[in-house]
Amino acid sequence: MFKLIENLTAWWPVKVLEPDNDNPGSLKEETFEVEFVIRSREETKAHDKQRTELLKQLPVADDYRKDQAGATAKAEKIGAKVEAHDRKMDHLVIKNWRGVFDAKENPVPFSAAALDMALNHERIRVGINRAYDEAVSNDKARVGNSNA
Repeated sequence: MFKLIENLTAWWPVKVLEPDNDNPGSLKEETFEVEFVIRSREETKAHDKQRTELLKQLPVADDYRKDQAGATAKAEKIGAKVEAHDRKMDHLVIKNWRGVFDAKENPVPFSAAALDMALNHERIRVGINRAYDEAVSNDKARVGNSNA
């Protein structure tokens, strides 16, 4: 039965590639689950528009030719704003997680600080972004294969 839910959430697997210490030079895939909040079109459009406006402020090649140091400083400043903007959106779409453990195999409870720590690792951030893209995708080919 289809239910129209204003604040839809969905648990989704997140796949993270990590170096495999048992097989030097190889990667292994680890998985945990994230509970995503599926945001409305209005919310995601507003986020995308704000992000686009920030990206438009980045220096272009001509700016670097005229003032390399100034353009580099501006790029770093705008890059930090884009990162903060993306982090804010991450906190809006990630509600919870399960299957996350510390080095001693103790469960790591979900919190804003723990999420920030995870997002500081590129491999985890990439895995979460891919999982969210899958969760909101309208890819009909996956419907029959979905375990969500």
